[in-house]
Amino acid sequence: MIDNLKFIKLKMPRLIPIDLIESVKGRTFSSEQFYKYQEEQVKYENPGNLLYVLIDENKKIHGYLWAEISQLDGSMFVNTFSIRKEYWGKGEAIPKVCEFLRHLKLEHGCERVFWITTNEKFFLKHGFSRSKNVLMEFKSD
Repeated sequence: MIDNLKFIKLKMPRLIPIDLIESVKGRTFSSEQFYKYQEEQVKYENPGNLLYVLIDENKKIHGYLWAEISQLDGSMFVNTFSIRKEYWGKGEAIPKVCEFLRHLKLEHGCERVFWITTNEKFFLKHGFSRSKNVLMEFKSD
């Protein structure tokens, strides 16, 4: 049950099971690149890099959230949220992560939170709205 899981800040990125990283659709980086990047962020104590895991009472990791805060305007960007398939079911994970994002938003004084996703329809069903900003990709063929 998702209510038994809680978010905690992670300082050892390699504790995230590789299958949780590899299950992210649209991912453009390898698991090893992710681990190395996160280890650098921890090493340099980057306050704008937010890496949290969802753990149960036995401290087993069931998911992770990676977000970054823009140093220019304080906007938060959710890059990745991954959770074990057993929690997908009825979309219970989304209210859990939204509650946590509200907490992070207040804690860090962010005015806006953007979620980068490949599944727009799913998020619209869960109360998200389209941003006035549009993510564009340049392809130089």
